[in-house]
Amino acid sequence: MQKKMIFFDIDGTLVNDQKNIPESTKLAIKELKNNGHEVAIATGRNLFMAQNIIDELEISHYVVCNGAAGYLHNEQVYENPLDQAQLEKLIQVADSNNHQIIYETPAKLRRRNEEADVKITTAMKSVGYGVPKYDRDFYLNNSLVQCLLFYREDEKQFYESGQFSKFRFVRWHDSGVDVLPHDGSKANTVLRVALENGYGVEDIIAFGDGLNDLEMIEKVGTGVAMGNALESVKLRADKVTKSCNEDGISIALKELGLI
Repeated sequence: MQKKMIFFDIDGTLVNDQKNIPESTKLAIKELKNNGHEVAIATGRNLFMAQNIIDELEISHYVVCNGAAGYLHNEQVYENPLDQAQLEKLIQVADSNNHQIIYETPAKLRRRNEEADVKITTAMKSVGYGVPKYDRDFYLNNSLVQCLLFYREDEKQFYESGQFSKFRFVRWHDSGVDVLPHDGSKANTVLRVALENGYGVEDIIAFGDGLNDLEMIEKVGTGVAMGNALESVKLRADKVTKSCNEDGISIALKELGLI
């Protein structure tokens, strides 16, 4: 059997609605490894937020911050920082519109605003986390690879009408948006990490459910959408499996002949 490198998104993919990894997924990933395949994570979370999943599944390859940082054999091999000048402009616009920000390095999160509002608390709770520590000027002394910006869809004109040519905006919650480098994506870093590890595109498989997984699912050899994925993601996938609550990963891996 040709060995594969398989990348898994976390939220809505590896973890179910209760934010737990189903037992069937744990067993499937263990069997994947025993069969000689490489297992990796590709998540919008930063390393701090993903670490418990990485440790639980004993995974040593991971793409975090929606592709802004990549790790191979637990060593960082890639980083794509946000443009500092546009970051400062973004902060000014956010402050003037009372939109809160979380700063991200690959390993740390800090919030800009001293008092956390309902948008930020609700969005962070949806991924199983509280609001990070307050450090208003964290961005001045740290190279950021991603920001979380909290505004509604009907407020996107402040950011998504061409004002920030060096950033991409990817929504992950009704009030939460990832701010990424314009050339940053899970897809590009997944390909970079896999190719550096000796795998051709045809031997890369990716599982996901959200908009930040769409390009990755399109570009790899085999893209698998979870049953709970957005319809736009399912339409671009090579395969659609059951949901994250219905053993979707285990079922797909068996159907693909990998376990």
